[in-house]
Amino acid sequence: MLGDIFSNFLISGIFIVLASLALWWLSLRIKTFATVDIFWGAGIVVITVLCLLAKLHLSGTSRIFWQMWSPYMLLLAALPVLLGLRVSLYMLWRNWGAGVDENYLGMQAGVKPEKWRFYVLRNVFMDQALAMLVVTSPIWVAMASTFFMQAPEFAPYKLADGTMVRSAAKMVSVPIGMLSIIGASVWLIGFLFEAIGDWQLARFMVRRYKFGADVTGKVMDKGLWRYSRHPNYFGNALMWWGIWLIACQAPLGWATIISPLFMTLALVKLTGAEVLEKSLSQRPEYAEYMKRTSMFIPWFPKRPNRVNKNPENATIGSPAYYLNP
Repeated sequence: MLGDIFSNFLISGIFIVLASLALWWLSLRIKTFATVDIFWGAGIVVITVLCLLAKLHLSGTSRIFWQMWSPYMLLLAALPVLLGLRVSLYMLWRNWGAGVDENYLGMQAGVKPEKWRFYVLRNVFMDQALAMLVVTSPIWVAMASTFFMQAPEFAPYKLADGTMVRSAAKMVSVPIGMLSIIGASVWLIGFLFEAIGDWQLARFMVRRYKFGADVTGKVMDKGLWRYSRHPNYFGNALMWWGIWLIACQAPLGWATIISPLFMTLALVKLTGAEVLEKSLSQRPEYAEYMKRTSMFIPWFPKRPNRVNKNPENATIGSPAYYLNP
C-alpha cells in the first residue's frame, strides 16, 4: 500500500513539475499568468486520470478495467474531474482574449530584469506546483489504497491426514460507505455554490456593462452573494472537504486532511477573499456591503439601523432611546 502511495506521489509530482516548467516558458512569451489559472483545474483532472491508470499498471494483472476500477474508485475520481473541468473551462472563458496581464506587468515592475524569469518560476509556478500536490493528496493517497488484503475468514483447520490448512487472504475493495455518501453530498453542495455563484457574478457583470451601475447597482449583492461575499470560494473549499471525506473511507485517507485545511486557508487568506478585498474595501459601496454580509460562510445579512445612533433629541421612553441605547 505504501509503495503504491509513493508511486502515485511520484507520478503526480513529475507531471506537475514538467507541466509547470512548460507553462512558465509559455507565460514569459505571452506575458500573462492566465495559464496558471487555467492549468489549476486541468492539472487536477490529469493527476486523477494518471492515478487511475497507475492502479491498472501497479496491479500487475491483465484484468479489464471495470474489474480493477471499483465503484468507490470511480466515485473518488469523478468528483475532482468534474471540479477541475468546470474550473478550467470557466477560467478559459473568463481570460479568453484578455491580452497582457496587468498583474504580470505589476509584478515585473518590482523585480530586476535579470532576476525576473527565475523569480516567476519560483514564486508563481513552483509555488502552485507544490500547492497542487498538497491539495490533490486525497486523490493519490486514496486511489493507491482502494484495494487491500483481507485476513482469512476461517481459522486454520486439520485435514484427515493431519495436514494443517490455512484459508488464503483475499483482495477486497473499499466500499462506498456512509463517509463516501456524506462526502459526495458535501461536494455537491459546494459544486452548486461555486457554479451558481460564478454564473450569478458573470451575469451581473454583463448586465452592468449593458445597462449601467444605476440599473444593476455597483455591488453584486443578490442571490448567493446576499449571504456571502465569496460564495464561489466557499463552494470550492466545501468540495475539497467532500473529497477528503470520501478519501477517509480508504486506509490512510484521513491523513490527507492537510488538503482541505490548506485549500480553505488559501481561499480565505493567502490568495482569495482577504487579498481581493484589500482593494475592494476602498470603494464606499463595497465597504457598506462588507458591514452587512458574511465574508465566507453564508449567513443572513445584518439589518441596517433604522435610526441614527445617539440622536440628540432622544429622550427616555422614546423609540430612538430604546433603539440606540
